[in-house]
Order: sequence, then C-alpha cells, then structure tokens
Amino acid sequence: MKDTTQLDGLMRNSRPKGRGRPLESPKKDADLLSVLIPDALANSLPKLTPRMLESIIASADGGDPREQAALFSTMQEKEPLIAAHLQTRRLAVLACDWSIRSKKDEKKAEEIQTMLRKAGIRKAIHHLLDCLGTGYAGVSVDWAPGGAKVRGFVPIMPDAWTFDEAGFPAINSVTSGEIPLASYHPAQILYLQAEGKVGLPCRKGLMRTLLWMYLFKNAGFRDWSVFLERFGMPFMLGKIPSGDFSNIAKRNELLESLLKVRSGGAGVGTTETEMQMLNGAASGSQEAYERFQRYCDEIFTLTILGQLGTSAESSGFSNGGAQAQVRQDLLDADALMIQDIMNMRLIPYICQFKYGMPDAGDIEFVIECEPPEDLNTRADRDSKLAAATGCKLSRDYAMKTYGVELEEREEQPPQLQQPLPQRPGRPAPFSDEDEPKGAADRIVRAALGRMVEEEAFEAFRVPIDRAIRKAFGDLDPDDPDLVDKFKERAPKFLESLPGLMDEFDASAFTDALQGAMLASFLNGTLPADFWRKKPQG
Repeated sequence: MKDTTQLDGLMRNSRPKGRGRPLESPKKDADLLSVLIPDALANSLPKLTPRMLESIIASADGGDPREQAALFSTMQEKEPLIAAHLQTRRLAVLACDWSIRSKKDEKKAEEIQTMLRKAGIRKAIHHLLDCLGTGYAGVSVDWAPGGAKVRGFVPIMPDAWTFDEAGFPAINSVTSGEIPLASYHPAQILYLQAEGKVGLPCRKGLMRTLLWMYLFKNAGFRDWSVFLERFGMPFMLGKIPSGDFSNIAKRNELLESLLKVRSGGAGVGTTETEMQMLNGAASGSQEAYERFQRYCDEIFTLTILGQLGTSAESSGFSNGGAQAQVRQDLLDADALMIQDIMNMRLIPYICQFKYGMPDAGDIEFVIECEPPEDLNTRADRDSKLAAATGCKLSRDYAMKTYGVELEEREEQPPQLQQPLPQRPGRPAPFSDEDEPKGAADRIVRAALGRMVEEEAFEAFRVPIDRAIRKAFGDLDPDDPDLVDKFKERAPKFLESLPGLMDEFDASAFTDALQGAMLASFLNGTLPADFWRKKPQG
C-alpha cells in the first residue's frame, strides 16, 4: 500500500474543509473581512540587511510570503521607479476599452456589461494586476443575496496569502487562521497568479527578481551619502605653531573658528595661524557610485517594462519598432491574463445565477488591446490597390474607414476655348500649327467654338425650317409627281432665303462673342484697355 501522508500534506490547501462556505458578501464574512484590511507588518519591518533578506526569501520559499509581501509594499514606497513602472503596466491595460460580447445573447451581454461597470470592474482589474509584482493577487466579489447581481469588488491584501508545497493558496484570517481558497465558493474570490517560471506563485513576481538589486542599491546609496559627506565636500585645514598645538584650549578655539568659517560665519586666529581650503576626492570616485545607481535603475526598468525605452536606445526605425513591439507584447499578455480569469471565474457564474444558464455560451469578457491602425499605411495600400485593379474607392468606404466627411465634387463649367468639332461639309478646325498668336485670334477661335454649338445652330435653323415648311410642307412623299412639283417650287424658295436673315435670332452668336471676350480679359489675354475708346481719325 502506497504511503499518502506526504501527498496529503502537499495538498492540504487544495481540499475544502467540511461542506465549504456559502456564497455571500465579504462584508458578512468575518474571515474575509479580516483579510481585506492591510496588516501593520509592512510598517514594522526593521532596517533591511542581507541576513534579514535571506530569512524573508527562505520563509517565502517555504510557503509563507507575508513578510515578502510587506517588503514589496515598502519597496514601492521607497523606490519610486519600481512603483512607477508597475503602474505603467497596470495603466496600459486599464486604458484599453473592455466589453461583454455575444452574437446569440446581445441583450444579456449588454446587461452584464452595465452591471459590471456599475460594480467597479476597473477597480478589480487594477488590484488583480498587482500579481505582476507580487506573483499573485485576489479580489473578493460582493454578490447580492442569491447571486442576483455583482455589487462590487473588494481586494484581498497581498500579505494575507500563504501557499502549501504544491502551490495551492490559502488566506490567513485573524479569527480562523489559515483557510484554503478551495473551501470558498469558486465565484467568491477571483484569484490570479502571474505567468512565468515554475514554482510557488510568490516566486513569480517581478519584484522577487529585484529583491537583491533593491538591497544593493539602497546599501550603495547609503555608502554614497557617507562618501559624499566625508570626501565630496571641501573642508578647512588650520595650521598653528607647535607650541600652541600642545595647548588644548587654543587648539579647540581654532577648531571652533574653522567650523564657523565653514558654516558661513567668522573665525579668529593669530597672525601665525594658517587656514587652507582643501577639495574633496577626485570626481572619478563619485561617478563610480552614480554609474552604479544608474545601472540599478536600468535593471529595474528592463525587468518590469522589458526595454529601457530611452531616446538613445530607440534611435532608428528598427530599434524604435522593436521597443514598440515589446510594449505591445506585454500589453497583450497582461490583458489576456485578465480576460481568462474573468471568463473562467466570473462571467459563467453571472450567467448561471442571473439567467439560469448552465454555462456562459458565447458571452465573453473582452479587452480591446489591439494597437490602432496606421491610416497612412492603409491609405497608401488602398491607393495602390485601386490603381492596380482599375477601380475607385467608394465614398461610403472612405468615410467609414478614415472618419472624414466627404461631399460630392461640383461639376466644372464647360471650357470656353474648345476645339471646333469636325462636321461633314465644313472646314476642319484649327490645327496645332495654326495656333492663334494674338488676342483677337484667340477671341475669334473661342467665339467660333461657341457658335457651332447646338444652341447657336438651333437659333439659325428656326426661320429656315419655317420657310421649308411653307414652301414644301403640303407635298405628299408618295405623290408620283413629287419631283416635278419640287422643281416648280424650288426657285421661289431660293428667292426667299436672303430675306430670312432679318428673322434670324443673333442673341446666341452675340452671347458667344461676349463670353469669349470676357474670358480672354479674365485670363489676361485681352489687354486691359481693350474697351477704352479710341480717338476718332
């Protein structure tokens, strides 16, 4: 028979005690309420030393990371760079829009989204992202009676968690001691641990990697301060005769005078007293301390943000693009981590309690973390595609894609100067070799172009058509004597043609000529003094 004693010890936090705890508000559970209040341990830690840090790490590796969590809190208070970089990671996710999506149950998805927004889901996401630094995080869900809705979220302090050898979490209540997470309802606490190396969750946080670097930097900073105080500031050296030096009273009097001079006061000495201002140590020793501080800061930045992100490091397209891709990869990973816990531990139970659904179906929590599209690149691609296929982009597509309002292009007025159309029986228009040279030639050409348009010819044909109908309108095309009758009436019709000029409407020709002259004047072709009266004779 196999001995299961050791296995039972490894799994002690994975098994619920008794029947498990009912789902209720954390404000009504004394054990949950006790772990929502920060422990005073973070404010009572003594001065950090290498021996103390070794003890804290050993305790965390044994499954009790409470002192380590308290140290993490102190690190964020005393090292602003770590706090700022961790906040950058959090805000990158919080700045993204989130939504509840569903194709089959759009109305339910909209109701859940409204409920979670009122409950403060953004606050829950902010606290769950603490796992980036600590390696783990938890938020208690405040459910209405019966799970009718989610009323809010209450964070569980990082220094309230412990783990067994298998990595199963438990919370340490002030009233009941260690309570396995598995004894609570799965929907009561949203527990999240960071992705990374294998082992206990308390070893996966980014701040765990920076523990020794934090110690070295702070110890070095203290040494640097002592060094600058001792060697970095100039000091006074006084020289007195050997006879006076053996006199303690005179020597103390001189020392007091030197201290007054150093602080901006005045000193008194004998005529034989010599005072000399001496500089501190060479700048090379000071720069060594400063370089070490910068190195520690760069390690903090590289560990948390994945890249330094300075202008010097991002010079050039390739380096800048690589850094942007690193930032996007971190954002995608952090957002997907939040999505997974919401879709596994929150959304299914909301659907079950509120709507009686056995599972969430296609209802899911989504964080929209994709980077915005480069519209310049897309515009260039659309232009090349349209040119290659011989097509043009639709107006609706352009307005929807690029977010701009477009109006129909106004029709351009017809050009005044048009080539003369070639008509049967008429001379060909001007050729390129006959390009008009002077202003008058251009006006004539423009006027002829207007006169041969259909409107002008219609005005000319009106009296001619009337004369044709008057002379030949009663002839029958089927009459066998049609030709003879036409020949008989033709001379009279030809005699009436010269008189038709009196009936001709010349307004179309006049308008054409005036329009051509006006266009020539506006274009600068016609001289400005063209209409000026010329002297007679």
